[in-house]
Amino acid sequence: MTNGRKRFPKKRLSGICICILLVLSFPCSPISYEPRLESRELIPILKQNNLETLDPPESRRDVADVEDLDSKLYEPLAAKTMFLRATAPTADSNGMTPRYWLRVEDHPTAELAVKRMSEYRAVGTYDRLEKACKTDVTIWQGSCDSFFLSKMSVRIWAVARGKRVYALTTDANLFTLIELPTNLRNAIARLPET
Repeated sequence: MTNGRKRFPKKRLSGICICILLVLSFPCSPISYEPRLESRELIPILKQNNLETLDPPESRRDVADVEDLDSKLYEPLAAKTMFLRATAPTADSNGMTPRYWLRVEDHPTAELAVKRMSEYRAVGTYDRLEKACKTDVTIWQGSCDSFFLSKMSVRIWAVARGKRVYALTTDANLFTLIELPTNLRNAIARLPET
């Protein structure tokens, strides 16, 4: 001690200086953080409806791309598209195994979630998609024609639970006519609001 003051050890001071220099030597750039969306509440519902989540086959990735393109127009806080496939054909699916894409989105407010839900299948949906597709060609590489988009992503329903939206689509009209999507919707509609 000198004059009643503690001396700062040189090693500690050197370490602090090195840390400051390291911080100053890297350019300041905003850290991008992508919020993760947890959807564990769906596990029992999917099991109950004999649905499994899988990576979509390469030939079927376009449906998720269409759903992502539309979702970005609504600026959700977090979102993901899950590819669902029935574990076996259902009694009413003519021997085909049903497949769906379930979009799950979290919005800043319940009002925005309701708006998204109400516009998911509204008149003009595919015109909105065509316009978005033509505006942002970096996202979508397929045809931007609204008729083509309506055949690729056949929308079935959307449900808002508080700030969360669940939206179901498929790529085959037959899978909109069977009981499975209705059963799935009813189960999701009973979930507590987020």
